[in-house]
Parts: sequence; C-alpha cells; structure tokens
Amino acid sequence: MRACLLVLLLAVANPAISETLAVAPASAKAQLPLNGFDVAKHGVPVDKILPGGPARDGMARVDEPRWAAPEEASWVRGDTPVIGFEAGGESRAIPVHLIEYHQIVNDEVGGVPVVITFDPICATPIVYRAQRAGKPMRFGISGLIYNSNFLLYDLETESLWSQVLGEAIAGPLTGQKLERLRVHQEPFGVWLGRSPQTRVLARPMPREIDYRHSPYSRYWISETVPFPVAAKDDKFHPKEVVLGVEVGGVTRAYLGSVLTAAGGRIVDEVAGHKIRVHYESEVGNFIWDAPPALLATDSYWFSWKAFHPDTQIWSDAKR
Repeated sequence: MRACLLVLLLAVANPAISETLAVAPASAKAQLPLNGFDVAKHGVPVDKILPGGPARDGMARVDEPRWAAPEEASWVRGDTPVIGFEAGGESRAIPVHLIEYHQIVNDEVGGVPVVITFDPICATPIVYRAQRAGKPMRFGISGLIYNSNFLLYDLETESLWSQVLGEAIAGPLTGQKLERLRVHQEPFGVWLGRSPQTRVLARPMPREIDYRHSPYSRYWISETVPFPVAAKDDKFHPKEVVLGVEVGGVTRAYLGSVLTAAGGRIVDEVAGHKIRVHYESEVGNFIWDAPPALLATDSYWFSWKAFHPDTQIWSDAKR
C-alpha cells in the first residue's frame, strides 16, 4: 500500500517517474497495456485513456466499510470536511482525509447499493447508485485516467467508467450511465445539522495508514496539472476550488476567490432555479442549498473546465 501511494505521489509530480519504479502489481493483468482492460469498444479516443500512476487496484478500495455514530467518531471535528449524502432514508458522512487514500467505497445504504468516490487529483466527491438491471455493482480502481480524472471499473464486466461523468467510456457497457446521488462536501458540523442521524466512516486501515497527514498537501498548491485535459483556462489557479452546477443545459462555476471578493455569500438563479451559496474561505468549503433538479459538484477549476469547456463563471461584477 505504501509503495503504491509513493508511485501515485511521484506520478502527480512527474507521470514519467512512475514508469521507472518497480511496484508489485495487484494482478497479472496489471502488467498488460492499459492494465489489461479491453478497450476495443469505446466511446472516447483510446489514446486519451492513460496510465494514472498506480497499477490496477494499486490503491486499496473499501469493500466492507465500518460506520460509527457521530459521538463515537473521534477522528472528525466540527470543521472536518466530509462528503455527506442520503440514500434509502439513511445518511452517511465520509471524511475527505480518509477517502483520499482509497478513492472508492462500495456499500449498501438504506438498501441502496452505492459507490462512493473521491478523486484527489480533481477534488471531486461523487456518489452513484451502483445498480444495473436491478443487480448491485461493485467497482475497483483501474489505475487509468481520462481527462485527468480517474477511471473506475465494474468488477463484473471490467468496463471503464469516468468518475466525473458516471458513464462507461470503454468496455462492454460503453455508453451506459449511473444514477448520481446528491452530495454535500462541507464541514462535519454543518452536515450533522442537516442530518443528525448520520453515520461516519471509520478509518479503514488504521494500522497501515496515518490518516492525519495528506499525501497530496504539496499537490494542492502546485500549478501543475499532471495529465492532459480537453480544455484549459489559465485565468484562475488550476487548483482553485469550485462549486460547479448544471441544470437545463446550463453550467456555471462559483469560484472560491470570486465569492470571497463578493463577501462569501450569494444568491443566484440558474436556468430558473435559485441557489444559495456560502463559501467558507478558512476551510475551503462551499455550503449550498438548491432544488433537486440542480446538480452540484465540488471540483478544482482545471477539472471543471476540462469537462465543461463552455461553463459560465459567476461574477458579482456582472450582476
């Protein structure tokens, strides 16, 4: 595990370095081109699917998560950023500093099979209903990326899925999509106010990993985007935090620096839907409320722009 994390960190700084390090592969397939995935059927150019550092399953996904009551969760405080969501009448809080080491948590919440994902390279927390034709799905880490975003693979067909798009971009299920669940990434105290009965993810590997320290702290401030992207905009720092929204064919980005300059709190309307956004600059989190039709995604600026090249940018100066 530690070796795989080292590969990932070096790959972030310089993707070519990972190719020179000998790391035990998770399986024989990991030694094959594109980690052994069959991309004969694909929905994106195959040359845009790239090795992302670790081998197939080179990072330890969580398949049997343990959950704790808020009062038992000593590893979180009120200001700890968590990924909060609800499914089947139950709610969960996943501390970001835990899932950034694992990227995927497979579970069933309130009878709903889910895959909880976080890409530390793009800073994107996304949860999907993990179900196809009425049957639950489980996902692994492919070790591949597309548009600088990590690709999941389903264990049944080994199709490759874009974490941001929730769509299979290569393999037997190419073109199929997953249903996305609403997610709030915000301080634990705020999420607890929304959902007092929430359960908190316990540390998956406390003996192997010191979760107090992020392996990505240098990456956060670097202006380097480690892999090719489809669209860029150098107007803002590539790691500027963004709340991106989509509704009615319109995409709009709320950037932390722009909201801070506007006082930190705004009310906006996107395609007829009102959204309230509060940006907490001390912790770098967005607290927002909007109708269910509006899809919101926390992200780094470079990643939001890469997947939404025609995005609008909210600016108080234009209003």
